[in-house]
Amino acid sequence: MSHNKPYAVERIISCLTYITLGWAGIVVLVIQAITKKQPTRFVLYHVLQSIFLCFGFFVVSELFGLLTILIAKIPIINIIPVLLNMPIEMFFGFSFIQAVCYTVIIYLSLTSLMGMYSFLPWVSNIIIYWIK
Repeated sequence: MSHNKPYAVERIISCLTYITLGWAGIVVLVIQAITKKQPTRFVLYHVLQSIFLCFGFFVVSELFGLLTILIAKIPIINIIPVLLNMPIEMFFGFSFIQAVCYTVIIYLSLTSLMGMYSFLPWVSNIIIYWIK
């Protein structure tokens, strides 16, 4: 990736795009398309990564919902989805799944706010490939 230090506005936009699950990034891309400006690699990387993660989260949550319906029919192991979604005190009342999702969002937001290219295995490799 580029070694140019991103401007503060670019870092804030990149952070907001993770917090809003890609919506802020879509708005920025639309505005830049209307004004015929090319987004910087830093902003484009983070916007595409946040949108990709949002769609990925949607697909995984739908598949998990279908799997939960199937597992609910099987005695003994039907407790697994309940345990994964049960609020846990050590995670401040969040479930395990929520804690993992929020941790990833916080990591991506903070690293983009610091001007770094956040890296998630497999996901970031796809985004780097798309940008090149």
